[in-house]
Amino acid sequence: MDVRKSLVRDFVKGELRVRWYKDKILLGDSHTPEEPLPPRVQMHSNYSLQVDNLQTQDTADYTCEIIRPEPWGPIKQTHSIEVLFSPTVPEDGFLEVRMGDYVDIGCETTGTPPPIVDWRKNGEPMALLEHRSRIRFRAEHRLLAGVYECIANNGVGDPARATITVVIQGKLCPCSQHQTVPTCILLVGLRAALAAKLEFAVPPARTAWYRDGRPVRTDDRVVQMVHDNVHHLIFRSVRKTDFGNYTFRAENKLGMADLMFKLTGVPNAASFKVDPNLNKATATSFTLIWEVDSYSTIIEYNLWLRPYYGRLVTPEPDAFTTEPPANHWIKIIVPGDSSDGPIHSAIYTVRGLTPSTVYEAIVTSRNRFGWSKPSSILHFATEPGAGRTRPSTADYSEITPILVETEPEPYNISQAQVFERLNELSNGARETTSLAAILIYDPDAFAGTIE
Repeated sequence: MDVRKSLVRDFVKGELRVRWYKDKILLGDSHTPEEPLPPRVQMHSNYSLQVDNLQTQDTADYTCEIIRPEPWGPIKQTHSIEVLFSPTVPEDGFLEVRMGDYVDIGCETTGTPPPIVDWRKNGEPMALLEHRSRIRFRAEHRLLAGVYECIANNGVGDPARATITVVIQGKLCPCSQHQTVPTCILLVGLRAALAAKLEFAVPPARTAWYRDGRPVRTDDRVVQMVHDNVHHLIFRSVRKTDFGNYTFRAENKLGMADLMFKLTGVPNAASFKVDPNLNKATATSFTLIWEVDSYSTIIEYNLWLRPYYGRLVTPEPDAFTTEPPANHWIKIIVPGDSSDGPIHSAIYTVRGLTPSTVYEAIVTSRNRFGWSKPSSILHFATEPGAGRTRPSTADYSEITPILVETEPEPYNISQAQVFERLNELSNGARETTSLAAILIYDPDAFAGTIE
């Protein structure tokens, strides 16, 4: 007998029983029509099942089971409903960690089909090797903090977005525009400002200014201001009593950081000028030019000079050395000028030098408040000529003056020598009327001048 015809006959006789299941949950039974079906679900007279107004929870396997009389057993047929819906992501989040801890942020999504997740940081796409729902990294730098955004997209509806704000707590980081202790060179009566930028303060820091360990007292003349994370200590009219060491201090629960300043009236460090038209060299002389900032009259300069042996190469292997030579630093006292500044210029020709020799020079300056720090080192060379006292195959005639940003280590000053000064000076430089020829042997001569 045809099975299909048998089923039709049994249906007509009412001998068949039909059940519908959602996954493994019974939805309805043809022999118990009084039992209500779930909302939006109905069974028709031909025992087909209809689901209206589909929702995400309707995604499932729907199985029709037909129970037949003996000797026939039940038969089943399964249908699947997959409801497509746009992605969802968690709510926006906030995460605060300490420097060095691990950051683990996730974006758990839902959606059919499964969404693809992309990440952005501060609005810029992140170059990840693969799509992922979680990101884990170590908070080794404060720049890793920011707003992380996950974007889930599956092609159904609009992409879903969520942001996680990551804050990294770290040590305080105040800074100035100087790598060393900032020094403010001033004249009494002028305006001055000390500035410290607090680049990183999470959690927020308490800040204060100190002078010689004591809090700075502010009034109408001495004012504290903060603008764009820059903390200013402003002196509207500097007094001599204002000179001293100042400290900007920032402190939070993670620690404390200090930034040192020095308010002084001493000259700034001098700066050698390198100009082929002015740095005239001969076999036995060389012209040096320098400038210094000082709001007070420069009383005198100390010009320090010595041959430079650091790169001397000779044919004899035993002659190569990088040790300080026997002839140590020589000091030349150069008179100052009567100008009030703030920029003071000086030009000086050193004579009696050795031909084909590289020298190095530094200069310090003194006004009524004291000595400046030493200038950078200037390397220069004399031209070849007769009277050469040191054999060498090196040719220094093409060496141009070079500034070296290091502070020299002074050595004992050698026997006094007399160097004549230049009689003709270039425009804009101050002129001295006497010889600068006072050279002394003084092991402690650098005290207070070169640090």
